[in-house]
Amino acid sequence: MPWLWWAAAGAAAFYLGRVVARKKGPAKVLPATLLAIGAWPLSPLASGALLFYAAGDALLLNKDRFFLHGLAAFLVGHLLLVAALLQLGTRALSMGVLSVVGVLFVGVLAAVLPRVKGAVRVAIPLYAAALGAMVVTAATVSPLAACGAAIFALSDCLLAVNRFVRPLPAGEPAVSLTYQSALLALSGALFLTPPPN
Repeated sequence: MPWLWWAAAGAAAFYLGRVVARKKGPAKVLPATLLAIGAWPLSPLASGALLFYAAGDALLLNKDRFFLHGLAAFLVGHLLLVAALLQLGTRALSMGVLSVVGVLFVGVLAAVLPRVKGAVRVAIPLYAAALGAMVVTAATVSPLAACGAAIFALSDCLLAVNRFVRPLPAGEPAVSLTYQSALLALSGALFLTPPPN
């Protein structure tokens, strides 16, 4: 792995320590930013996706005021990552993966949508569709990419339940741990997957 991946892993560990100590802050933006820099030579699209994730992280530092903006940044990031993964995907799409993703998202949307109103009620299904596309596309690249995408989906499901349905025990640390792990796995898959011929 490139040194920027290891630096991002260290930054993620530092940030997780701050979350556990209830001292979150701008350190959340650093792992995605470092990964974006490391990804640029391999895939400008993936680099762009990671930069949008970093922007989403920055916006969600004030999630009460900028939740929709952060959601939009992550949505664009997912679409860019789908485009990057389509260039790398060589495995056949699994109907099993597609079915599991569909059932999971329908379940979470059924729990969340009755509890939200206005623009958020429209934005969440659009976001879920982009996230689902990213998960399904990652499954065509490698097991590591599929794992990273699945962890990203888990993180977002935990976040949605924690924010809109009911607070979860250790909800914030669980969301942060799964999100940072997903970033590292997805970027690790990018670094380890041979470029297309």
